[in-house]
Amino acid sequence: MRCLIVKTGETELLRDSKIEGISDGEVFRSGVLLSRLLQRHDVYWYGAPKKLQALFPPQHNLHFVDSFEDIGEPDVVFYLERTDIPLPDKWRSKVRGFYLDGDHWRTNPQVPELEDIIYSTGRKVRLSHAHWLYKLCGMTWSGEPYWSYLRIGVGERRKVPLIGLNPRVGLKWPQKAWPMERWWSLAKKLQNQGYEVTWQPGGTMQSYVDWIYDLDLLISVDTLGLHIALGGGVPVIGLFGPTYPTEIPRWGVGLWLWERSGKMAHSVDRVFNVARNYLGAIRGGYIKGQYDISLSNK
Repeated sequence: MRCLIVKTGETELLRDSKIEGISDGEVFRSGVLLSRLLQRHDVYWYGAPKKLQALFPPQHNLHFVDSFEDIGEPDVVFYLERTDIPLPDKWRSKVRGFYLDGDHWRTNPQVPELEDIIYSTGRKVRLSHAHWLYKLCGMTWSGEPYWSYLRIGVGERRKVPLIGLNPRVGLKWPQKAWPMERWWSLAKKLQNQGYEVTWQPGGTMQSYVDWIYDLDLLISVDTLGLHIALGGGVPVIGLFGPTYPTEIPRWGVGLWLWERSGKMAHSVDRVFNVARNYLGAIRGGYIKGQYDISLSNK
């Protein structure tokens, strides 16, 4: 079967932002569909930003396209955006996902609970993004992981753990940021405890992934780096406020801190103590990871 995914990152599955832009983390985590679809089907993905395409391990039946003319005739279209991207008329009967009904985006197959989440301000999301994404596509999520490169945990042992700090947020969600003065205070406390601290780098997407995969622990706000760590099997502490940690499976390596006020009011002491305890719980010493390829995260 030939499947078409339409996902650009202009909108998010569970909420909307009034600020225009691309949500990199939303695109990456939508790749959880690939872990199911690529087992049996040819998959074409329209609209994935080129810089993010490199995050998905290549597969002979996975194709990123910039034009619908490059696809042929799909058997099913997974339309995952709430923006009007013109499809050929003959494909509209094949759409699963969102469709515009007057002024509202509706779901096909009908998922009224998801529509309530989108249009009800402040409603708590109690099930994961992957659960709702699969349901929107007419499937049931069975714990499939991100379609991601998997860090192979074999390498040079460290005497001192390396902790990465990932403070930057995308333009669409500035309210996810934790105040920089708290990041600096956290870094100082970690260094005084004897840990090595490294900061989120600039540069290419490849260098960003390499940085994350080399860490013993990542401390991150709810952004792309957190999802990359989860996909690679890198221990990560996530700081949440305006978004709900229940949206993101921990997959055995995530530890989430959430402020019920919805604000990023985490205390430095709380984050520091959790990081210290989490590092103590990581078994087998501190291993320097290697960046390697795996087509499955299982």
